[in-house]
Amino acid sequence: MSSSETIGVVVTDDEGNTHSYMEWGAVFAGAFVASAISLVLFAFGGGVGLSISSPFPGQGAEGDTLSYVTMAWVLFVMIFSFIAGGYIAGRLRRPAIGATADAVEFRDGAHGLVVWATGLLIGAALSAHMAAGAASLGAAAMTDNGADAAIVLRGGDADADDRATIAAIFARTTSDGELSGDDKEAAAEIIADNTDLTESEARARVDQWETTARESADKARKVGAISAFLLGASALVAAAGAYFGGGLGGRHRDANAPFPWTRARA
Repeated sequence: MSSSETIGVVVTDDEGNTHSYMEWGAVFAGAFVASAISLVLFAFGGGVGLSISSPFPGQGAEGDTLSYVTMAWVLFVMIFSFIAGGYIAGRLRRPAIGATADAVEFRDGAHGLVVWATGLLIGAALSAHMAAGAASLGAAAMTDNGADAAIVLRGGDADADDRATIAAIFARTTSDGELSGDDKEAAAEIIADNTDLTESEARARVDQWETTARESADKARKVGAISAFLLGASALVAAAGAYFGGGLGGRHRDANAPFPWTRARA
């Protein structure tokens, strides 16, 4: 009696037996490259923005124009930097021997996505490290209130104590940007005592400041909401760019494609 044996050949990905699919060296390299590129481009964009803007009314680029240009620049920087970082990660990752083309493309793209996530975490860590500078916002707010106090006291000869009192009153605005009745009366009294204005004119000046402050706060809220939406949308688009960059780098790696400047030098 004879028997036959069927020998099955199992093809496996040898790389998966000895290595994790995720190569962190390539990921960190891509993340650092993306962070460095974004840092340089943001610094360049900040320099250009300062050169075309002006603190004086009617000079330099308008505020709305500058805001739109800034938003577009943030979008470009995030997408470009993460495409470059994803490409570096995909190019440096070791080839997946025995894996299907779809698996290779997914792993390369996944490396790009992890570069994106790592880069965002690096940026968040740097932002948190620099958040100590946010304490200066309180001093900046007091400075703004002091400037507003000088404005409403214009035309008079108020001493430092009266200016500080007005600034403290302005700092006590409610969440709706309104002053209490007592604070309005106190501010109007100080203004009337230190200027040639009547009490009614002093109250009108306080009301004008309140209206301007509310309009400025509302505009700042809208700009903050738009900026937050832009940042989130830019991050999502940059994630797609990082995935694309990782896949592109992997294809160039498998094809042994030279870089443009390498080809030109040859």
